Amino acid sequence: ALRLAVLAGGAPPLDPARAGRKAELHAGLALCQLRLGLPAAAAANAGKALALRPGHLEARYRRGLAAAAMRDLEGAAADMAEVLRAEPGHARARRELRRVRGAARQRDARLARRLGRLF
Repeated sequence: ALRLAVLAGGAPPLDPARAGRKAELHAGLALCQLRLGLPAAAAANAGKALALRPGHLEARYRRGLAAAAMRDLEGAAADMAEVLRAEPGHARARRELRRVRGAARQRDARLARRLGRLF
């Protein structure tokens, strides 16, 4: 149903009111796709929401979650940092940013150990 509603919004350029509604629909669809375990589709829809409304914080947060699920830790950290720049009290983004940075440190440590064995 959300996908049909998004398609019904029309093609760009849209007036600001329609663009805002369509961005909300894309962000909602991204949330549904995250819950269904479809991070690539969620990232695409969150990106569409951000193209329509660049300041949409929940779309940026959801795109960060999708990036983390796809192991794009740098992309996820960038999105979470941007959310926190706009809204410093966003607890979920702060928690996710800590988790993503920890995962990146672990990944880098594993890589360093593997490379250390080569030399």
